[in-house]
Amino acid sequence: MHPLLADLAHLLPASSLITDPATLAPRLSDMRKKLQGQALALALPDSTEQVAAIVRLCRQHGVSIVPQGGNTGLVGGATPLDANTLLLGSDKLNRIRAVDPVGYSITVEAGCILDDVHGAAAKVDRLFPLWLGSSGSARIGGLIGTNAGGMQVLRYGTMRELVLGIEAVLPDGRVYQGLHALRKRNIGYDLKQWFIGAEGTLGFVTAATLRLFPAERGEAVAMVALPDADAVLALFAAAKARVGEVLTAFEMLDHESFTLMARHFPQVAQPFDPLPRYAALIALTGGETDAELETRLTELLADGDYSDAVLAQDSTQRAALWSLREWIPDAQRKQGPSIKHDLALPIAAIPAFMREAAAAIAKDFPAARPIVFGHVGDGNLHYNLGLSPEADFYATEARANALLFPLARAYGGEISAEHGIGRFRREQADQLHDPVERALMRELKQQLDPDGLFNPGVLI
Repeated sequence: MHPLLADLAHLLPASSLITDPATLAPRLSDMRKKLQGQALALALPDSTEQVAAIVRLCRQHGVSIVPQGGNTGLVGGATPLDANTLLLGSDKLNRIRAVDPVGYSITVEAGCILDDVHGAAAKVDRLFPLWLGSSGSARIGGLIGTNAGGMQVLRYGTMRELVLGIEAVLPDGRVYQGLHALRKRNIGYDLKQWFIGAEGTLGFVTAATLRLFPAERGEAVAMVALPDADAVLALFAAAKARVGEVLTAFEMLDHESFTLMARHFPQVAQPFDPLPRYAALIALTGGETDAELETRLTELLADGDYSDAVLAQDSTQRAALWSLREWIPDAQRKQGPSIKHDLALPIAAIPAFMREAAAAIAKDFPAARPIVFGHVGDGNLHYNLGLSPEADFYATEARANALLFPLARAYGGEISAEHGIGRFRREQADQLHDPVERALMRELKQQLDPDGLFNPGVLI
């Protein structure tokens, strides 16, 4: 037995130290099954004190640590590749510590499932607005580590805007007690930001205080068929100008997205026949009633003469329109292999980028099928490529990345909007990003984690 496991056996109950290969197996592969990892064990602490003790033991024994939440990431950042690694899970750190409806905050542990945080906020008539497809399995610690975005960034921001305070265990076993709910706290460096988006490389987040918002009383959702990406942006500009204070989401779908949904999810009603070249999904939410928000959305579309539009009449129809957008990744999986690109772009540059990318893909990858959708309202474009099962996936992915990443950067964009860097994007980050920025990240990592204990090989 490894000496670390012997020490951990004295610290943790048997149910919190997992070495059984069958139980470990699902935790040793990333969500897209591109990596197959290995680890000494999975440790499941149930308190900050246990996390700190585990970290000190790992440092003593020279064993690296890979933090893991819901294991829903897409860039390989939570998969341990070295056998001399402890997988550190947040599953049992799942308590709601405090809810403050007056101060509009909630303090939760890192292992809380996002849906459970939604429910705890709703019980006091408040809203935690982070909304993404994996809300039933994603854990708060992982969402902080990846600076998660999702569907409502346009109105509420990413996790960077939603986190007020953090508690975290540092690589030397000290506990950073930054857990507070203050909106104004001007005392120097904002240390919580070190951990948001750090992908578990600077320590283990154990708890966080998050911002809450007033509960939404009403909702209106419409889908509008449009001829091209320029028309999508024109509608977005009109929506921001007219209903910006209640504009919660503005999503784009292309023709291939509708085609995949019609093929693999025929039970979801298609609002247009024939399928449009592009469409925008618009959601308004706020303190007004459904009827009042629907009136505002109807007036917006009437002003622009958007006649080819569908306005949801009830919650069932709203859910159906959202399903057309949210289930696209599932339709891609059913169709076959696809290359994922999570690009950030200046909103105004999206049409020009898409035209240039489409021409380049048609020339260099004639057999690939672009599948383009995303959170256009905050500049996050998922520019994916569907491949045939016979295609050389990894060779094609490398060539596609080499085309699309520099192109996004040339338009003032980025190679990752919300998925992170992880293992899969680290090489491109080193090649394309400001060398001073990358050096500062390495210097911070060296200062806080000189032994390279936390998540080696991820991000930097």
